[in-house]
Amino acid sequence: MAGGLVLVVGLVGVLIGAGAFGGGDRGGGTAGDSPPPPVSASPSGPSTTPRTSSPPTPTSPTSRTATGEADVRAFGRTQGYEDGVEVTVSAPVPFTPSDSAAGHVEGNQAVYLQITVHNGGDRRLDLTTVVVQVRDGEGREGTRVFDAAPPHLGLGLSGTLLPGKKAVGGYGFDMPPAENPVVDVEVKVGHDRPALFWSGEAG
Repeated sequence: MAGGLVLVVGLVGVLIGAGAFGGGDRGGGTAGDSPPPPVSASPSGPSTTPRTSSPPTPTSPTSRTATGEADVRAFGRTQGYEDGVEVTVSAPVPFTPSDSAAGHVEGNQAVYLQITVHNGGDRRLDLTTVVVQVRDGEGREGTRVFDAAPPHLGLGLSGTLLPGKKAVGGYGFDMPPAENPVVDVEVKVGHDRPALFWSGEAG
C-alpha cells in the first residue's frame, strides 16, 4: 500500500513538471495568451492626403464697368462704358427761367446744361433710365427746372436710342445762392452701370 502511494505521488510530480496543470513556465505564458502585435504609427502622424476641391470660378469682368469710374471729369469730356455707351456733359450756363417755369425759386440761380448719350453698343438703349443729379460746391442738390420757353426744358432724354446713334437732352436746375461757383454733375445710365461724374465752374 505504501508503495502504491509513492507511485501516485511520483506520477503527479511528473505531470506538474510537464505543465499538464497549466502551472509550468509562468513567466513565458502560453501561445493563447500572447499579446497582439503593436500597431505601428505612421511617422508622419495623421493622414496627409490632400483634399480635392474645385478651383474658385473667376469672376468675369462685366461689360457695364465704366472707364475711369472713380474719376471726376471736366465738363465737355466724354466718359464711356465697356459696352459702348458714352456720355458727355456740357458746362452749365446760367439762364433766366420764364414766369411760367416750374421748379425755380426767386433768388436762386438757374443753370442749363446738355447731356449727350452715344450708343456705341449693339443693343437698343432705353433713355428713360438716364438719371441726372446736380449739386453745388457746398454739396446742396439742385432742383429740376421745367420750362416751355427757350431753352425748352422738358423731360430731357427719353425714348429708345438705336445702336450707332446719339441723343441730346437739355436739363435745367435751380441752385441755391453760393459763393462757390463749382457745380458737380452725376449721370447714371440704367440700373447696372455705375454713375459718372463731372465737375467745374458754371459758365
